[in-house]
Amino acid sequence: MASQALYRKWRSRTFDEIIGQQHVTQTLINALKLDRVAHAYLFSGPRGTGKTSTARLLAKAVNCLAEDPAERPCNRCAICQAVNEGRLMDLIEIDAASNTGVDDIRDLRDKVGFRPAEAKIKFYIIDEVHMLSNSAFNALLKTLEEPPAHVIFVLATTEPEKIPATITSRCQRFDFKRIKLDDVVDRLDYIITQEGFKADRDALEYIARQGSGSMRDAISLLDQMVAYSGEKISLELVQTVLGMVASQSVIGLVDALIEQDVATGLDIINQVVSDGLDPRQFAREIVEHLRAVMLVKLGNGAGLLTMPDETLAAVKRQAERAGSSMIIKATAQFNSAAVDIKSGLLAIPQLPLELAFVESILAPAEMPAPEAASIPARPAVVSSRPEVRNTPPPSPKPAFTPTFDPPEVAIPADPPPELQFGLEDVRRCFEQVIQFIEPKSKPMAEALRAAKLQKVIGNEIYFITFDLMKKKFEQPQPQTALNEAFSYALGQPVMVRFVSDHDVAASSPAGSGDQMTEPSTEDSLEALLKVATDELGGKIVED
Repeated sequence: MASQALYRKWRSRTFDEIIGQQHVTQTLINALKLDRVAHAYLFSGPRGTGKTSTARLLAKAVNCLAEDPAERPCNRCAICQAVNEGRLMDLIEIDAASNTGVDDIRDLRDKVGFRPAEAKIKFYIIDEVHMLSNSAFNALLKTLEEPPAHVIFVLATTEPEKIPATITSRCQRFDFKRIKLDDVVDRLDYIITQEGFKADRDALEYIARQGSGSMRDAISLLDQMVAYSGEKISLELVQTVLGMVASQSVIGLVDALIEQDVATGLDIINQVVSDGLDPRQFAREIVEHLRAVMLVKLGNGAGLLTMPDETLAAVKRQAERAGSSMIIKATAQFNSAAVDIKSGLLAIPQLPLELAFVESILAPAEMPAPEAASIPARPAVVSSRPEVRNTPPPSPKPAFTPTFDPPEVAIPADPPPELQFGLEDVRRCFEQVIQFIEPKSKPMAEALRAAKLQKVIGNEIYFITFDLMKKKFEQPQPQTALNEAFSYALGQPVMVRFVSDHDVAASSPAGSGDQMTEPSTEDSLEALLKVATDELGGKIVED
């Protein structure tokens, strides 16, 4: 006969045994004392945090035969024992993942009207309720809103955002939180002691961290360790059984990172993988360790960390020696490597780790620089603004070098504090801009020539054009090319904006606004047709 799993054997039997959810249990206890239990509840939260256990406890407490409400559930009466043994007919648990259809809910709705067989209240627990179909939710609405007096619903889910608002509004919602690491460790220590085994505190902390806030996951891992070890559970045993990476390997890798010892770091990565350990787990361990170093380096992170004393001491030493920028960069690189490894499509699974390590060490100056584009010398632009005397000369600006594909020039979002150029400057350099744009897209150059120059505000140049051309100009590639072309011609970063001619006509009197030229309607339409045929693939059909 198979033995009972520890997470089932040690399932909470009283509200006091629900770990880390006092905000839920205290509310339910008060509702029981005041006889104000609701007709429907929604329990949401991560897996293994006590949602179903709390629902069963509520079913026991509501139907408990103890006279004092404060003692419910008593776990002594016939109802409590029937719930503990899983044989109470009036406690119905439904797996919504396998009963998703509207017919299943209609069957439930037909049976709701029957009186309970043994207990006072018939309890329905619908687990993973977010898996129900829309039609099933609609079929449940009215019953959930006004169930018979002898029925209580508890809906449990790990994805509450998938539940319709019409369902949520008919329930009292309780959000279960991830359980604190110390609370999980204390519970594991209690269970292992009651089972007659021994375990190091460090080993239990390691198991609890792997549970990621889920009590059920942590107890399942503890069950696995008990089956393997027999009597004593140590940290080394846990790391061996779970395929985890020894902390010394992670510490050695981070030491090599700080010392910029590429050879040693690559050797550690390949040795760990050659020993048969999971590269994904190795990446997670590295990211967790680097995060700990970052927290200690940049703040009072030591108080937030739960790890063995020798590991914490190593983290503090590394935080003193490491630079902040390098640690931040390395954490981001290895976090990306963990995502790449997770895809499982790599012929060399440790390659993302090797690349992350090397890129974290190499300085930006050591990385290959892109070749600069050869661009003709920019002619001097004579400003149309009046000369301002008795002012210190402006600081020299670095030469502007446009790169059209891919774009690299960062255009400031806010305009400079004073005007750097005017309409006459834009008019004077316009032909040079056309020369830049025309080799890449002749139709776009013609369309720009047909646009109207409206105004200059700060570092922003405004043109008036058709709606279709406005949308075309504002696409990322054309917009970047125009920004760079005008920035190069004017010698400073600028932004090119486009305004629809319909918007201008609706908001401004006729004849207002500056413009480059006053092109005829035929010229504008010709440029528009050119773009429509050459850029968008359209055809001209003559009637």
